[in-house]
Amino acid sequence: MSSYSSSSSVRKKQIRIFKVGVDGNVYCNHDMVAITRVAGSRSTRQGHEFYGCPLWPRLDCKFFIWKEEVDAMFSDGCNQKLLESKNKALEMKIANLKVKKTMLEEENKSLKQRLSNFDQNAN
Repeated sequence: MSSYSSSSSVRKKQIRIFKVGVDGNVYCNHDMVAITRVAGSRSTRQGHEFYGCPLWPRLDCKFFIWKEEVDAMFSDGCNQKLLESKNKALEMKIANLKVKKTMLEEENKSLKQRLSNFDQNAN
């Protein structure tokens, strides 16, 4: 039988889970864009930037991650994948807008025809 013991000198690496949207923004646990803040004078990392919940201090989801950790995760080629995802999202948005434009043009054409028919019947 195995046992697990923990001491205060052994520090477990905490797994940080966070979301990065195709827009490149980091999102907190409320699915809101996290705000970049700077560690204050009470911190041993004074002046370092971190991401935190935008609702703090009113409603805090306790989301926290150092900006340099996020930057490091995306410096090893993940930035390329993020850019590709962004591009695909933008391409889809453009395609959707083109479809909407076509639909509006057709609706406009139909309304003009109805107006023309109305004017002819009124005379």
